[in-house]
Amino acid sequence: MYDFRKQLELYSIGFLVLIALIYGGFRAYPLIAGPRIIIYSPKNDEVVASTTFKISGRVLRTKEITLQGRTINIDTNGNFSEILVPQYPYTIIVLTAKDAYEAKITKTLRVIPE
Repeated sequence: MYDFRKQLELYSIGFLVLIALIYGGFRAYPLIAGPRIIIYSPKNDEVVASTTFKISGRVLRTKEITLQGRTINIDTNGNFSEILVPQYPYTIIVLTAKDAYEAKITKTLRVIPE
């Protein structure tokens, strides 16, 4: 009887420690993963209209996003959209996202006007 009770205590403690570790990993994931930028359009080296074009995408785990150094708005789901004017012979687009822990990620792409 005593061995069974001791084993039950050890398994219970082990189970609680496992649950605490899983929960800690779940809570620490945003810190570990950092911000993420997903660009829907345009793609890198895509040919765009010569007058204006739209850049759109989504950010995850992001507090602030800048386009060419200028802060842009994001909706509650993390989506963004901006109208840009291309420059000849090509335009370099630089997006930088920063999360609540000050981690940064930068995505750069090039578009070519018609």
